Amino acid sequence: MKFVGFKMIFIVALSLMGSVVNSEETIDFKLPTNFKPVSYELNVVTHLEDKFMFEGVVCIRMTCVGATDTIVLHSASLNIDTKSVVVANCGENVIQVSSVSFDPDKELMHVKSTVNFKPCDEYVLTIPFTGNLTDDLVGYYRSSYVDKESNQTRWLAITYFEPLTARRAFPCFDEPEYKATFKIRLSHKKGLTSISNMKCMNQINCPSNSDYVVDEFEESPPMSTYLVVYMVSDFVYTEANSENDQVKYRVICKKDLAYQTEFAINLGPKVLKYYEDYFDEKFPLHKQDMATIPDFLSGSMENWGLATFLEICLLIDLDVANTEDVHTVALRITHELCHQWFGNIVTMKWWTSLWLYEGFAEYAGLHAVDFLFPESKYFQVQNVKNFLLILDIDSLQSAHPLSVAIGKPDEIGSIALDSVPIAKGPIFFHMMNTFLGENTFKQGIKNYIDKYKFANADQDDLWSLLTEEAHRQGTLDKNITVKQIMDSWTLQTGYPVLKVVRDYSAGTVTLSQERYLSIKSNSTDNKTCWWIPITMTTSGDINQTNATFWLNCENNDLTTPLANDIEWVIYNMQMTVLFRVSYDTRNWMGIICTLNDPTKYETIPTLNRVQLIVDSLGFSKVGDMDYGITFQLLKYLRNEKQYTPWFAALTEWRKIDYLLMRTPKHAVFQKNMRDMLSCVYSKFRNVEQEVNGYENIYFKTTVINRACEYQTKDCIQLVLDLFRKWMKSVDPDNNNILPKDIMHIDIYSNAIRYGGEEEWNFLWGRFQCSNNTSEKNDIIYALGCASKKSLLLRYLNWSLDESIIPREYASGVIISVKLTEVGFLVAKEFLYCKIADIYEYDQRKGDSLVEYVNNIASQMKTIEELKELQSFITKSSSYFKEPDSVIKQITETIEKNIEWTSKFYDKIVPY
Repeated sequence: MKFVGFKMIFIVALSLMGSVVNSEETIDFKLPTNFKPVSYELNVVTHLEDKFMFEGVVCIRMTCVGATDTIVLHSASLNIDTKSVVVANCGENVIQVSSVSFDPDKELMHVKSTVNFKPCDEYVLTIPFTGNLTDDLVGYYRSSYVDKESNQTRWLAITYFEPLTARRAFPCFDEPEYKATFKIRLSHKKGLTSISNMKCMNQINCPSNSDYVVDEFEESPPMSTYLVVYMVSDFVYTEANSENDQVKYRVICKKDLAYQTEFAINLGPKVLKYYEDYFDEKFPLHKQDMATIPDFLSGSMENWGLATFLEICLLIDLDVANTEDVHTVALRITHELCHQWFGNIVTMKWWTSLWLYEGFAEYAGLHAVDFLFPESKYFQVQNVKNFLLILDIDSLQSAHPLSVAIGKPDEIGSIALDSVPIAKGPIFFHMMNTFLGENTFKQGIKNYIDKYKFANADQDDLWSLLTEEAHRQGTLDKNITVKQIMDSWTLQTGYPVLKVVRDYSAGTVTLSQERYLSIKSNSTDNKTCWWIPITMTTSGDINQTNATFWLNCENNDLTTPLANDIEWVIYNMQMTVLFRVSYDTRNWMGIICTLNDPTKYETIPTLNRVQLIVDSLGFSKVGDMDYGITFQLLKYLRNEKQYTPWFAALTEWRKIDYLLMRTPKHAVFQKNMRDMLSCVYSKFRNVEQEVNGYENIYFKTTVINRACEYQTKDCIQLVLDLFRKWMKSVDPDNNNILPKDIMHIDIYSNAIRYGGEEEWNFLWGRFQCSNNTSEKNDIIYALGCASKKSLLLRYLNWSLDESIIPREYASGVIISVKLTEVGFLVAKEFLYCKIADIYEYDQRKGDSLVEYVNNIASQMKTIEELKELQSFITKSSSYFKEPDSVIKQITETIEKNIEWTSKFYDKIVPY
């Protein structure tokens, strides 16, 4: 799924790092190292519908490592008869237990013996337990759905153990480094089926209950507790016709959604083969299942041999799906199947390394999608999107390092659900692939899997093997290690800006670096520095793309020759490394001259054009560059034919659009945007005309959506006409006449934005009738774009009523409503008045309330609004786990908006 210690060894080290893990930080809540589990026998009886509980027995075979009289393991929210806890040695001689006690705060169970356990001896600990199948979405929990044929509620039980909740399902050594084999038996009522990590070997009638059966599963390879999974349901499965008889591939889901499994069934075996080749390691299990869950904390989870997904993340109706839907589901599959090797065969030692495993799975998953759909350029497009996201998030003082120190157990949960590693990790792996060379990088990864298979490793172990391979192949100087380089990126907060200052009279260029911040600090942190591979190109040599040297702490103010007759120089070729580049004005003007020449702008590579757009707007936003220069650069877009530069520009413009909402200049800004878009809009204005290629489909969708948002009358009318044509069609649910290559969400959103109650009610009807989770999500988002206050208020209230809007769609309502001027005011009022109800309804997902608050804060831009929101959070502090942290985050966000408004409000429009 989705993210812990290392010491810095290299130069300036500890003083430079924003957060370095100290082993003492975790000692208070990590298990003592006296015992190491070898194997588990886990027997679980699941009672659905009548009791909503489970009962079981776990037998843990373990080796004593250090002399002690106490076994310490994890247990939480379980009922355990302490008198029934038994310890035996390998000869099955029972060892007397003097006491069994619990530490609820640390979720620990202590089994104390009357004698000392001997090092190197093996023991078996047997613990019977019972627990409730709650609806908390963690541990072993219950979920439900309504069967469409009978209109009856059907129940299922499923586990979700990452990061710390296997202990809620059975007593265990619940830390990733304690790998052991698992032999699982699941008892359940007849008529239901059970699945687990391994293949089911046998089913027998339950001796103690004639209504129940017992499923016995193969013993697993050594694995961590968070990867254990089991499920009891009435779901059906579809099996792939795989050429590889050694591995059975199945998709498990509700019966009425089985027709949406075709895509995943065809794709899965190809992806498994792709990774077997990539890692040079055969898939070690006899089967790979993928199951969909109606109610799930995460989008997907990589449990070994049985990956679990929200329905929208795996199922897809190919008759109505658009290109984005297809690639999004493909990425979910490729991501989780990558984890079967990088995460499951080799597992992190501790949660600090979660970023490593999530980041690599996303990186490899993106490349796997490119492999499956060679024409898509999917990796490039998604890497640009990740780049823009991280440039924004990591520019805040409140940002955190990628490798986060863990101070207490409840911090692990937020890391596990953190989206930053999913975006930032792939950027860093792409950077390493580039500066090491693909052959070195891939061989280093293979070496890592081979050396640590069925064991645990952290980022330092990977850095060591990559360094070893790079030195062997000669792709990295022997005086440099990957650890030196990558510690500066993963253990520090933020990213650098590379300052490029040319001395035209002397024919030189000076390079320096400092951290980029969206709010200027009173003091410059001169100690912060990164290892930056320097790549460049010039107007005189556009092919000069190899890294020529490294900029680091030792040479952080470096002057090198550069002929004064060179019109311009550009650094960070192909936008490979996460940093911004600031040039002197003369160099910027040279770049602008080339960009605004229709015959020359393509001599600058596409991804560098993306970075020039993003950097110029970013520097202008913080006052480091005059908006007048930026606008001169952006004029070149009238000739731009590629999607990614336009995507970058429109993404940054949207931030300005939000800042100008509810101000007199908003309409003027939108007119300027309409003018800017006019040329490219004319290329795509025929909504119903098909275009070919992934990028062109995205390009067309993005342009039409923004043209409508910026109130291009022609666009609005075209969308409304098309939507109303669909409204009048016969059987609109089974005959959606909207073109497939345009993302329906954009047509829906603008039809709702500029339509009325009739359009809103029609689309709401489609939500109620749809059996397509992707379509339902699109509709939920679009309905929040209404311009009528009464519609939005009713919609928000519905989001707290599960009988109207299912829980899994509720958060989408809140996020979508705040996106319009009217919606922002309604969403803010709703938050203030209904916070208790929002908290009570959605408290299972913990941080969703914080997300709601951050969404509201992102559009605030006055001191009065800041004080108002700070006061509200202070008064409502009981609803937030860490109210001070929330206040700090929203304060920085709003202060950034206030500063921009005071400095640039009067400068932004007249161009």
